[in-house]
Amino acid sequence: MVKKNWIVILCCVAIAAILCTVTYAEKGEKKCSLPAAIEAAVKALFPNGTISESKQEEEEIKAYKVEVKDGNSETDVKVAEDGTVIEVESEATIDTVPAAVAAVIKAQNAEVKEVSKEVKYAKVQVIKLDTPVTTYSADITKDGKKIEIEIAADGKIIEQETKKCDKDKDGDDGKDDDKDNDKDKDKDKD
Repeated sequence: MVKKNWIVILCCVAIAAILCTVTYAEKGEKKCSLPAAIEAAVKALFPNGTISESKQEEEEIKAYKVEVKDGNSETDVKVAEDGTVIEVESEATIDTVPAAVAAVIKAQNAEVKEVSKEVKYAKVQVIKLDTPVTTYSADITKDGKKIEIEIAADGKIIEQETKKCDKDKDGDDGKDDDKDNDKDKDKDKD
C-alpha cells in the first residue's frame, strides 16, 4: 500500500513539473517571424543590412523591434505591423552628432559614457510624421551622478534625468533623484 502511495505521489510531482515547464515556456520571449511589410520597411532603410534579431513588442499597438547589423554598426528599428517605421535608434559618437548637440554635451564638463541617435518617423499612435524628428541622448557622469540627457538636433535640451552613482548617507539606492523636463516628450512639434 505504501509503495502505491509513493508511485501516485511521484506521478503527481512529474505531472506538476511538466505543467510548470510548459506554462513557463509559453510565457518566455516568443521568437517571431516577421510579416512581409515589416521586413520590407526595414530593408528599405537598410538595404545592405542583415536582420539579426526581432521580437514583437507589447504596446498599445502591435509593433516589432528589429535589430539590424550593417557592417560594424548595430541599429534598433521599431516597426508597426503594417510596415510603418516608428523609430530608428543607433549608436553615435560626440564626433558624429551635430555641432549644437556636441556643444551641449561638452558643456556638461563630464565624462561621456554613451551617445545615441534616435530618429522618430511616427508617434506610438502610429501617426506617420511628415518630417522625421531626430533626437540625441548622452549618458554622462558628473559629480558622482549619472546623467542622461536628451537633446534636439538644434542643441536644445529636451529632457535631463539625474541618478546618483553610489548610495548616499540617507540610504538612497541610486534611483531617480530629480528629473528636469524642459519640454514634454509628447509635444514633438519640430
